[in-house]
Amino acid sequence: MQLKDKHILLVDDDAWIRDSMSICLSCEGCRVTTAESAREGLNVIRQGGIDILICDYQLPDRDGLDLLREAKGLAPEVPMILITAFGSRELYAQAATIGVDIFIDKPFNSQTIEHAIVRLLEDGANQAS
Repeated sequence: MQLKDKHILLVDDDAWIRDSMSICLSCEGCRVTTAESAREGLNVIRQGGIDILICDYQLPDRDGLDLLREAKGLAPEVPMILITAFGSRELYAQAATIGVDIFIDKPFNSQTIEHAIVRLLEDGANQAS
């Protein structure tokens, strides 16, 4: 499954993660929009056209679960990835209830994110057939 032309929203307050992941995913042919807060991310989601949402758990204005909960209401078809350095069974259970598709623990590398995106796209293609 190709990543080319997929629109990915990456919400993370860490500029290094936003910049490095943007470069890596852009090199794979993705269109990447970044946001450093939940408010900015929700504004992008409201505009539509997102294929995948990647969100950090700790954001400056709200936690990532709040963002993902609201995002699910705005764009229920968009697959979601939660990245966190604070993973726990309770957090993963809450995220699963919201509809998060994949959890990625920090630290991670670009291949981890790319594999997760490919898996989401393949799962979506299999469900559509």
